[in-house]
Amino acid sequence: MDEAKKKILYIAWYFPPLGGVAALRSLKNVKYLARAGFEVQVLSVIPRWIRHPKDKTLLAELPAAVKVHRAFCPDANWLYKALYGLMLHFLVRFLRQRVLIPDHEKLWLPFAKRALRPVLASHPDFRAAVISSGPPSSLELGLVLRSRYSIPFICDFRDEWTNNPERINLDFPAATQSRELRQEARVLAAAAGIVYLTPLMRKNFEKRYPWLAEKPSAVIPNGFDESDFAGLGSTTHKDVFHLVYSGSFYDRRQPDPLWQAILGLIEQGKLDPDRFQVDIHGKNTRSFVLGKFATSPVLEKVVRFYPFQPYRASLSALLESDALLLYIPSGKNTDSVLTGKIFDYLRSGKPILAIAPPSGLAAEIVTKAGTGFVADCSDLAGIAAQLLKLYQLWERGELAKLEPDREYVSQFSRASLARRLAELLAEVTACGKN
Repeated sequence: MDEAKKKILYIAWYFPPLGGVAALRSLKNVKYLARAGFEVQVLSVIPRWIRHPKDKTLLAELPAAVKVHRAFCPDANWLYKALYGLMLHFLVRFLRQRVLIPDHEKLWLPFAKRALRPVLASHPDFRAAVISSGPPSSLELGLVLRSRYSIPFICDFRDEWTNNPERINLDFPAATQSRELRQEARVLAAAAGIVYLTPLMRKNFEKRYPWLAEKPSAVIPNGFDESDFAGLGSTTHKDVFHLVYSGSFYDRRQPDPLWQAILGLIEQGKLDPDRFQVDIHGKNTRSFVLGKFATSPVLEKVVRFYPFQPYRASLSALLESDALLLYIPSGKNTDSVLTGKIFDYLRSGKPILAIAPPSGLAAEIVTKAGTGFVADCSDLAGIAAQLLKLYQLWERGELAKLEPDREYVSQFSRASLARRLAELLAEVTACGKN
């Protein structure tokens, strides 16, 4: 690519020092685009008042040449917390489903647009922009870039928008759904290129908008960065089997079937509660995660909670497990759900208990990698059988024999995935600005 076409603006609401998978995806893209010779500048939020886990250690990975511009964002999560405390749940639902559409992060837009002006005035030669979604409200900035500055933009979809399983399984008013569909169509029509997380996501988008098939696009999943694992050792336990979950449980993701399976196996004498432990690392509340099982004395002993950790520490927790837990409840379009943690799980080489739709992408990937033990969340007997299989392999000292297909896993390295994005940028900028 011509050097003049390598000046890129990357817009990401989730960006370090915010933690989590979304921020990691943006960071790794920026990191490897910069290494590939792109001149990258970033627009993100001022993190100080954002009610989201922080991981300042991630900033050390940011190339020195990358400049990050930030804009204030009023975080509605603080308001929601206060309203929940006042038992005004209906008001939170009203704001979420009728006012702050497509998401409450839209409150960032006026400040982001103001922050864009001096950036674009001092750098009029940006050849393209990449906009990370979600939150999908950030994509509105693409309309500004295209209409006012003739800068083509690429939508990088980590999640679907109106067809997002976390949304379509909720009862949104018809007027809200119609409004959001119009927003989605307007953004997609203006975009110069699209990044889809999975082939199924691309299929879903093109089914609703057939003309998207004519736009430049790429399928780029999340992945793992080999450098993150440097110096970390893998261990197993002889006395207690550790099943580790990394991340947050939220909305419909209460793992009740897992707790039922564990209690059933213990009651049957097949699982020794003195030799079995579930470790949950992340921003979680015990009462929510355990739900109706919160008063169980057995689970009180077996399940242990740990707070959100810096990223490298969370990787260490994976490598110190005997097996890893992946939880994706069944529902409309949940076959397409592919959580970012799965790729760090794969790189760890540990066996994975995947409570997920058996026909879904997550189940397909862990099965192809050779480390997956899959059962649907509605199949209590299947969950118990897969968990018991892992536990018995551990008792016999045979878990280490479950070697993943390293060649298959290697395709998900962040460096190779960023090359796909670079190729899409080259295609989008080939004819200059739109």
